[in-house]
Amino acid sequence: MRNSVTARRLPHVPYALTWLALTALYCLCLFSGCGYHRADTSASLPDWIRSIYIEPWENNSSETEMAAWITDDLREEFLRDSGLVLTSREDADVIMSGRVESVYVTGVAYVSYDRAVEERVSADLSVTLTDARSGRQLWKSANIHREENFYVGREMMITEGLKKDALRKLSRNVAEIIHHRITGVY
Repeated sequence: MRNSVTARRLPHVPYALTWLALTALYCLCLFSGCGYHRADTSASLPDWIRSIYIEPWENNSSETEMAAWITDDLREEFLRDSGLVLTSREDADVIMSGRVESVYVTGVAYVSYDRAVEERVSADLSVTLTDARSGRQLWKSANIHREENFYVGREMMITEGLKKDALRKLSRNVAEIIHHRITGVY
């Protein structure tokens, strides 16, 4: 007995024609895109700003390397994706300066009242963008606060290494945030 639903056969379409149609459809999808695109940062900044100098950051915290990490991460961020030329102080249109105001560590999770298994490193930072020619302040953010959690190791050296990793991650995050705020790319 035959099944009441029978499969219909498609008219014979040559293999090459099918392949050509699928390739054309693929190319159409590829070139039309989905609407996502990278924002043009040069359109977000005034036309006269074409170059930036990033001063070494000041450090008011006990984490001696933090300011150097943020300075390096900011320079990398602007080199990678800003539309601005990273240049010397003398050739810059704008100068970025910043300060690590404080870095502190607090417990997050405990196994007993005096033994943390997870801690949080928090940093408060401020940054300023200044017109290199007039000295006029163009932009300032004095309230950048970032946090990063890390686990506590069984030994102090392990914990310090985990804390350093958290500080490096926090530094990269701060650089990305500042880059986005200045260039207007989110």
